[in-house]
Amino acid sequence: MADAKTAKAAKKPGFFKELLSFLLVVAIILGIASGAIFYLSGKNLDDLLGSRPVAKKETNQLAPVSPVSTGQEADTNQQSNAVPVTAEGNSITEVAKPAAYPVETQGQQSNGEGQVGQPALPTQKGSLKGTITWQYNDFVGTKPDVNAKILLIRTDFDKNTITDVEEGVFAIGLAPKNSGLFAAKANGYGNYELGNLPVGEYHVLVVSAQTTRNIDLPVDEYPITKLKPYIQKWDDFLSLSLMDKKYQVSTITIEEGQTLDLSHDFGNTYF
Repeated sequence: MADAKTAKAAKKPGFFKELLSFLLVVAIILGIASGAIFYLSGKNLDDLLGSRPVAKKETNQLAPVSPVSTGQEADTNQQSNAVPVTAEGNSITEVAKPAAYPVETQGQQSNGEGQVGQPALPTQKGSLKGTITWQYNDFVGTKPDVNAKILLIRTDFDKNTITDVEEGVFAIGLAPKNSGLFAAKANGYGNYELGNLPVGEYHVLVVSAQTTRNIDLPVDEYPITKLKPYIQKWDDFLSLSLMDKKYQVSTITIEEGQTLDLSHDFGNTYF
């Protein structure tokens, strides 16, 4: 009897140890099972409910309204880069752009009172050029008449539109500004050119700078007839231009877009 109790007592520590080990294993299994069940239950819940929206912070700011909006709020699903439109369906850019700019054409009645003033038509222009020469002697021959004067007077010129001083300036070979008179001088090669001449008829006086005439002879009637009606002080004009130099007077017509050539050789000098 005593031996049986001794053996039974010896077995008790091993039994408790096994029991604790068994309970520990059961606890671990239950923990793993509960974790798996929690994970699967949470995943199934997300699958059933779907993704949950994140709440947005509300503000008191009003939605932007276009300048020509009808008062309705902008659609929240509308794209941000969409072009605003009016109630009639036109875009803002089309509304801001004028349909047409007012254009006044010549001869057309304007929106204001009276007739639209017609701008002056551009003056038609032409040109004159040439070469002025003289004969030095029989051996040297032709030479340029350097500084020869070329004076142009329109046949419709009014001599009362210039002063005496301006007329004297013209006689020595210079054209007063805005006088309606034109002048040039031959260069070192005897050449000259006058551009932008209004079309029309002109009297041209070419006065040599290198040759002289016989001052004992009076001035020819031809230049007097052609030029005197356009000169206020004729005697002063003669002394400054025609008295001792050879000259040539002619009448020409300047045509639009054309360059007329007027050249002259004065021959030998008188002395």
